[in-house]
Amino acid sequence: METQVLDTVEITIPRERDFSIVAELVIGGIAARHDVTLEVLDDLQLAIASVLENDEADDGEVRVLLRVGGDAIDVSVGPLGERTVTELELEAGETLGLRRLLDTTVDDATVSRRNGGTWVDLHKGFVTLGQQA
Repeated sequence: METQVLDTVEITIPRERDFSIVAELVIGGIAARHDVTLEVLDDLQLAIASVLENDEADDGEVRVLLRVGGDAIDVSVGPLGERTVTELELEAGETLGLRRLLDTTVDDATVSRRNGGTWVDLHKGFVTLGQQA
């Protein structure tokens, strides 16, 4: 069964590290509209900030696509630089790297190639504040 998409937002930001906060603010605003818990929001913001700050490219732009369904948030970030892609394709292992961080903050993180580049797709399920017992 496919989840109904309730909101879709795409932003394009400069690759400069200072602009990752823009993506975090957009995610926070969308999450608030859907009564997402702070824990889920914190996990997503940490995951996205880590991907953006790890990306070695210093010029150009990066796109962040956010889709919110009834019980999940999906975020795609790209295109990414090759060093970041290599780190994402590693096993989590014993070291605290980008792959391990994503494995602990989101339910699924996959690498895909599309639109002439490599993207990371993040999936995080959630229960709304009103559904918590």
